[in-house]
Amino acid sequence: MSIKNRIKVSMSGLWPKTLKNRLFIILGFNVLIPLLLVIFISYKSVYPLLDQRIRTGIQNNLNLYQMSLENTLANINNVSQILAYDGRIGKKLSQFLSEKDLYKKTQINNDIQQDLTIISSTNPTLGLFFYYFEDQKKILYQNYTVNPDFSLVKLPRLVELNGITYYGPHLTNRQYSDVQVLSVARKIVMPDQNNVYVYLETGYKLWDKINQTGHEDSMNEYRLIVDQENRVTFSENTADFPIGSILRDSSAGKLKEARGYYVFETASNQGWKAVYLISKAAYHKEVIRWIEQLVVILIISILLCSLFALAIWRMVYVPLRKVNQDMRLVENSDFDTPLSRFSIVEFDTMMRHFDTMRDRVKELLEENALKEQRRADFEVEKLLYQINPHFIHNTLDTIQWLARLKGQEDIDTVATSLNKLLYYNLGKKGPQSTIAEELEALKDYLTLQKIRYDFEFSVTIEVGEELQNCLVPRFILQPLVENSLYHGNFDKNGLIEVTVEPDGGAFMIIRIRDNGRGMTQETIARLLEKQSEEQNRIGLGIGVYYVKRVFDSQYDGQAAFDMTSAIGEGTCITLRLPRMYAMKKGESL
Repeated sequence: MSIKNRIKVSMSGLWPKTLKNRLFIILGFNVLIPLLLVIFISYKSVYPLLDQRIRTGIQNNLNLYQMSLENTLANINNVSQILAYDGRIGKKLSQFLSEKDLYKKTQINNDIQQDLTIISSTNPTLGLFFYYFEDQKKILYQNYTVNPDFSLVKLPRLVELNGITYYGPHLTNRQYSDVQVLSVARKIVMPDQNNVYVYLETGYKLWDKINQTGHEDSMNEYRLIVDQENRVTFSENTADFPIGSILRDSSAGKLKEARGYYVFETASNQGWKAVYLISKAAYHKEVIRWIEQLVVILIISILLCSLFALAIWRMVYVPLRKVNQDMRLVENSDFDTPLSRFSIVEFDTMMRHFDTMRDRVKELLEENALKEQRRADFEVEKLLYQINPHFIHNTLDTIQWLARLKGQEDIDTVATSLNKLLYYNLGKKGPQSTIAEELEALKDYLTLQKIRYDFEFSVTIEVGEELQNCLVPRFILQPLVENSLYHGNFDKNGLIEVTVEPDGGAFMIIRIRDNGRGMTQETIARLLEKQSEEQNRIGLGIGVYYVKRVFDSQYDGQAAFDMTSAIGEGTCITLRLPRMYAMKKGESL
């Protein structure tokens, strides 16, 4: 056994396992508490204040600075898109370069000049811009005179994304001007032309306004802009961080450090980073003001530890022991024995909450047992009504083919519709189907009913294309339409309207309306109750009660079922349920 393990075994033997003995040892060393309080107070009062005031302020200023840069580059990038080949002006430029007719070429040139004038006047943040043909060193449609030695290679590149190059602060390429600007060069793919760019700069002194965003000279701070490779493209402290150098920082606790400065940075979505450099002296200039409280804190701590040692023992250990005993009662499924009560508000409150939790656990166990019993009853009831679907399908297929051989089209239609309807009803695709599948089954059901009934009725179905793939509980439309047929009491020209429409972005409404004679509220209440065995033999044997029961069990209060009717005005059933889309073939989570 190693020395380290031996020491660990020896210490574990000295350190007691029970709370009772540990309290005695801890209270015996209560002299250490004042020192711990001093460390705790210094940590909780001074350093959080420094972090809250300095770090938050620096980070907010840096975020404003970065956002200003990013928004400015985004604005001129948007303008460059208009000037690109796939933009309006870029297409005209391509026509201008390829046009041979001098008159048409002049017209195109005038159109381009007019469009560029509009762009220049409607974008005050835009400065110099032009088309640059790098291979020919040719410049077209510049709005200002360009320096004769212009070259994209000389510019401080920030990042290149999708053929768009962003450049950091640099002197403008406008001749006879020395202002700092940001710029963007977008490569244009044009027929019969290579290395064509549209180059744009920010407006006059716009960089100076951006550079003043969130700047505090009193903090002795400097700002940098670095590219994707951490190379400095702009520096306010060229002595320590020259342009073109690599910014190398190292961890200094919770902060990053570089050449005697703390480093704060924020990354742009475009890949470059804005950096703040704060000198250590400026960062740590606030002095901790708590030394004079040290003696008082030490004395108070010693007194508290000495005077309240016994009180701590009685207030903590004794109630905890009783709480443990009460928990063991619950562990042994004893929910009726009264819990302990104390003379301490906190422990009494905890025990009241524990008592409430114990009652709730008891209720949940009883409720779960009841649900399991109901589920078992439902499964038994379901088994009573199951039949062999294969035998029915095969029999109907036989009837269908016999009808076709005999030329009995009506029998063929009835057998086909009934077979499809039973296949849908007895299928094993799960408890849900799409609106499209539900409507298809409804059409088969209506085909059977039109042959069966001796009165004329028509059904209109309206559903939005975007709702066709929404999921609904299987077999809910047929019982509702069947209700209209059986209880509508149509005289003649009966009409049933089925509509599916969106309700906001998260819900949809299914409405079944008929022009029958209507029914009383008592009849509606009877339909919404569980049907008797005699009533279940009518039609599909499901009824409106089935639909309402499905809504109550599957949607847990998120869906609404409403049935209204008036004598002489017909009946309307409205379902409001959340939109859930079925996964299409080829899709995956």
